[in-house]
Amino acid sequence: MNKWGGLLIVFSAILVAAGVVFAGTGASIADKGGCPNPHSETGGSHADEHSAHGSEKREERGCDDAMETPTPDAQASATPTADATEQATPEPTATPTATPAPTPTPSATPTEEPTPTATATPEPTATPTETPPTEVPTPTPVPGSDVEIVGVTVSLPATAFAGVPFMMSVDISVRNNGPVVPAVVDTTFAPALPAGCTATTGAITVQNTALTGNLITTISRAWNVTCTATGSQGFTVNGSAAIDPLQPAVDPNPANNSGTGGSSTIVS
Repeated sequence: MNKWGGLLIVFSAILVAAGVVFAGTGASIADKGGCPNPHSETGGSHADEHSAHGSEKREERGCDDAMETPTPDAQASATPTADATEQATPEPTATPTATPAPTPTPSATPTEEPTPTATATPEPTATPTETPPTEVPTPTPVPGSDVEIVGVTVSLPATAFAGVPFMMSVDISVRNNGPVVPAVVDTTFAPALPAGCTATTGAITVQNTALTGNLITTISRAWNVTCTATGSQGFTVNGSAAIDPLQPAVDPNPANNSGTGGSSTIVS
């Protein structure tokens, strides 16, 4: 081995040893008193006790008393602090704006109109007005004619045969007692026959007989009668008179407007 080769080996060993020290702490350098500086403190704690950085050499030199625990670089050891403003103020979360739902318009409830109550209006009290008495005119009396049946006469034969017809005649006497004259009257004959006898006709009315003055007027009519029953048979005829409806007069005493007459015959 030559001279340069030996130097290279020594130098390589030194580099290797230094690399070991630097690998542990990043720098293992002693200060001027022979004590490791703060940068080599960490590496010295792991060095051999007989080395320059070992505990025996450090104790002899009083390195532990003089060495102060290096204060870590405030700048290097400072924990980055987040911006207070950014840290305290959270990012605002967008709150969705609720779209208001349309408020339904309330339907108008029809108000029931009250039924008007009719108020009774008092009727004004009429002041009675004195009305003068009305003069009722005295009606003009209707002209009157007092018609009277004076008598009814029935005439029959004294005897008759059964089953053989015979004549019955009747006379009615009528008079107008006035005051109105003449008076037109209608006279009615109504015979009443006994049992077992029949007549050719029934009642007879004689129309429009004029009665003048206070004179008696006789009106006559006749019937054919047949009797099947024998013995005495009585016959009755009712006579009545009335003013004709076309006559402009009234009868003031209708009680004397009728009469009755009768007669009999023997039937053998």
